[in-house]
Amino acid sequence: MFTTRLLIASFLILLVNQNLCSQDSMTDQSDQWLIRMNELMANVPTNIDSVLQLANEHLERCPFSEIKQKAFYHSFMAEVYYFRQELDNSLKAYQNSLQNFRICNDSSRFAVLYNNIGLVHYLKSNFDSALVAYNYSLELEKKAGNKEGIAMSYQNLGIIYGKWERYEQVYEYYNNALALYEELGAYASIAAVTNNLAVIAVRREDYNSGFKYYKKAYAAYRELGDESGMAKVSTNLGRLFGLQQQYVRADEYFKRSLEMFTRLHDNIGLVHTYSMRGEVYLKNGKVNEALSAYNKAEKLNEKIGLREVRSDNLQELYSVYKELKEYKLANEVLEQYYALSDSIFDEKQLDKVIQLEKKYHTEKSKNELVVMQAKAERNRLFMWGVSLFFLLLTIIVLIWVYVLKIREKQRQLNMEHKVLRTQMNPHFIFNSLSALQCIIMENNQEDAIDFVADFAGLMRLILQYAQEEHITLKKEKEILDKYMSIQNRRFDNKINYKIDFEEQIELNAVLVPPMLTQPFLENAIEHGHLTEEDSYIHVQLQRRDDKLEFSVEDNGIGIGNSMKKNKKTGKSHKSVAMDLTKERLNLLNNRENAEAVTLKIEDLSVYGRKGTRVVFQVPYMTLN
Repeated sequence: MFTTRLLIASFLILLVNQNLCSQDSMTDQSDQWLIRMNELMANVPTNIDSVLQLANEHLERCPFSEIKQKAFYHSFMAEVYYFRQELDNSLKAYQNSLQNFRICNDSSRFAVLYNNIGLVHYLKSNFDSALVAYNYSLELEKKAGNKEGIAMSYQNLGIIYGKWERYEQVYEYYNNALALYEELGAYASIAAVTNNLAVIAVRREDYNSGFKYYKKAYAAYRELGDESGMAKVSTNLGRLFGLQQQYVRADEYFKRSLEMFTRLHDNIGLVHTYSMRGEVYLKNGKVNEALSAYNKAEKLNEKIGLREVRSDNLQELYSVYKELKEYKLANEVLEQYYALSDSIFDEKQLDKVIQLEKKYHTEKSKNELVVMQAKAERNRLFMWGVSLFFLLLTIIVLIWVYVLKIREKQRQLNMEHKVLRTQMNPHFIFNSLSALQCIIMENNQEDAIDFVADFAGLMRLILQYAQEEHITLKKEKEILDKYMSIQNRRFDNKINYKIDFEEQIELNAVLVPPMLTQPFLENAIEHGHLTEEDSYIHVQLQRRDDKLEFSVEDNGIGIGNSMKKNKKTGKSHKSVAMDLTKERLNLLNNRENAEAVTLKIEDLSVYGRKGTRVVFQVPYMTLN
């Protein structure tokens, strides 16, 4: 958790509407009005209240249409809200301005507005929406041939990909931006990009390169007299020395940045600095000081709404309260963390639903147009009976194919719902709650809190990722590790569990269908009778040409002995989860147009050993 923070959000560029006098055939009065409006927008950060009053008076004398006047008003108010750090109001105002400029067919300001919309989305942790806005801005700047705008868009896209740890894209966009800034001689922007390169170097634990980049950025900001930039670099340097356990130097830089941010009334910078200072205190074992720093960050963040920062802080506060043995407060903080994480996830899902809805309405309009054209054509060719007959026959065939596709899609959706409902079977939930009951009866509060946190975390992961078609191997491994950790507590950690990967398999890049392996682990535990001290479950992944092969092996009693034992005791258990997994594999191979892959289950007694081995394959897929 400690290595995930960075202070680069503030280096995204807020563009003031420039080049407002580029319209053809403008009168002198219009030119002068636009120049004055541009000056007022540029002066918003200096004295908001005074500039706001002057701007309202100036807007009343607007020589353009009422719609364009509203567009300028919303654009100006968006920047006022931004510098007041009212992000929700700022986003609404930018969107209203964009809509009004679109109504009056004035596209000259689209690139600036999309850039600023992307910035606000970024600060609100809506990274998907920010990426879309920045890509729009980049395409518009390229069409206009605006090198400065292109460089700014490259820089902002690099920051977004940095949040997703896609470092190849980060370096590509940053280097593109740096080349343009050097060509333009934009030293302030060069300093900002250099700072961001330092952040990425630190994130990759290349501390020496990070320190060199930070020194270069700090010197550039000092040369420019940019105190805000110096404060941001000081915060990052404090974090860098904290990572290297040089706590005295870290605290010196944090104090320096807090003094500058306070003098500048920059609450966003203060929130980031207090948060990072809390982490360094916690790493240094100063729990009370960490708690104080986090509480200051939380108080400032209540009005700003930096949700990702608050999510990280809540997770750290949970550790602080556990360290202080304040278990009630620890539980309350944990509940807030899960609620906030779910809200961030739900908003991202809502964005996806909105995009799908837009796509649906577009396709619907296209289909309606096709139907109208078909009717007109049919009326025109009414006398040609034979042609009409074949046309109707073709339409019927297409409709029938479409219906079949819909049915197949519905069957896949039903399958996914069944997998979601059966993934955690009643036996596991009952046994887990029984284990929790024993821990509570033993009055072991700390173990009970950890158990509930792990169990809730696993349930949340399963409910979240079961809806996805593919997830990375890293996320799949996280689910399996949490699952086996909880199961092992039931058996006093007697089961030795490990998962091995070939060296060329990158966990962050390879994609797999979610939770295909868990039913086989469950089957090994429930029917393998792994009660000996040397019991093990070994999961191994290997690449086989264009397939990814999973192997799950245990040293339990084996399939044959398990069936005999069930027969003697009168048990007749059918693994629904395993049947659904087989069906998912068949659907997967049909969907990928690949050859059928069989699921192989063998009793290791044929090799003179105890246990069972399950082997299955899925198509080898990566993010690229």
